[in-house]
Amino acid sequence: MKKVAFYTLGCKMNFHETAFIEEAFRKAGYTIVSFNDVADIYVINTCTVTVSADAKSRKAIRKAKNRNPEATVVVTGCYSEVYPEAVARMKEVDIVTGNVEKFNLIGIVERGEKGVFVRGVWNVNKFQPLMNLDYGRKSRAFLKIQQGCESFCSYCIIPKARGRMLSERPEKVIDHVKMLTDAGYSEIVLTGTHLGAYGRELGDVTLADLLEKLVQIPGDFWIRLSSIEPQEFSDKLLEVLTGSDKVAPHFHIPLQSGSDRILEKMGRKYTTSYYGALIEKLVNLKRDVCIGTDVMVGFPGETEEDFQNMKKFIEDLPFGYLHVFSYSPREGTKAALMKNDVPPVEKKRRSKELIALSEEKSLQFRKSFVGKKLRAVSLNRSDKNVVLTGNYIQIEVDRRPFSKFVDVVLEDVGRKREDNIGVIA
Repeated sequence: MKKVAFYTLGCKMNFHETAFIEEAFRKAGYTIVSFNDVADIYVINTCTVTVSADAKSRKAIRKAKNRNPEATVVVTGCYSEVYPEAVARMKEVDIVTGNVEKFNLIGIVERGEKGVFVRGVWNVNKFQPLMNLDYGRKSRAFLKIQQGCESFCSYCIIPKARGRMLSERPEKVIDHVKMLTDAGYSEIVLTGTHLGAYGRELGDVTLADLLEKLVQIPGDFWIRLSSIEPQEFSDKLLEVLTGSDKVAPHFHIPLQSGSDRILEKMGRKYTTSYYGALIEKLVNLKRDVCIGTDVMVGFPGETEEDFQNMKKFIEDLPFGYLHVFSYSPREGTKAALMKNDVPPVEKKRRSKELIALSEEKSLQFRKSFVGKKLRAVSLNRSDKNVVLTGNYIQIEVDRRPFSKFVDVVLEDVGRKREDNIGVIA
């Protein structure tokens, strides 16, 4: 049997898609091996959200070919979707596909074809479901319910990488969640490129409507959501998210900037006062909630005053963690044409300051739960007894969990987000 290895960069959607492609290769008789092993085929599922992501993708491509010069190296995902010619120019690359063709990789590989196969995501008008029942004995499953983004924020290349907004019909989502819970999964993570826009093009359903039906499904399980834009938290969505124990109390809500002037230049559709009020409302409705966010430093024209205002704004909000990014121009976006770029040394300093702030916010958030009993799901790791709480605290426990869900008492926390110790109650 031929051996195939995978390497994935970027978002949860990419990892979900890789799991789906892996399963397709496995069913076709291929052996899945580690990316660090010698394989006949290497598949690199790329990201292009930043210049750094492009560089990491190129590094993985070279690493694969160096490990086995005779292997077929397949590059797929967002980097190859947006910049296929640049990827194809790399001498290590044999096959280039985009985000449409990635689901037909076996056919391309087995026909022995080489070259560029990128039809373009904006030519797709049909939702691509990714139903996978095998996550390697893990307790958490991912379910894609939406794809594409049409927001066109001035800095973001993702609409060009993921295409128009398309959603799975709610009845199919409900069926898939039932299948996953029947298969024994304790947690289903709903994913999408623009998850909060679920159902918008369908016209007769919203994310709130869908969740209202999902939490009525019998069984003991959690629904966890990936990122949701702040302006999409309707009153009904807030009610469903905070009113059911089947929704994990963990929400990732991108901020991007703490300056209203910069938010407007970014093309974001909210103000800092709106964002702050939303976070306050969520915390009041769900006291144990974990709120994470994305923040960007060094957007064109961002002054030191803008940065300090953002830092103060973040300090005053109860975040559990931050994902910090430095702005990098993406060819084909409005921001790439903007003047007054922030010097790299300033971007690095500002990023370093916010990362330090993130570590402090995370530490204080986790400390607030020391000595408290928290509900958690086992992560089924082979090397450690680790659980994940509803509010996104990873805890190493004293013994292997005996059921899908356990109550855990958090005893101690470390500086790193994953360095937490607890006991099963």
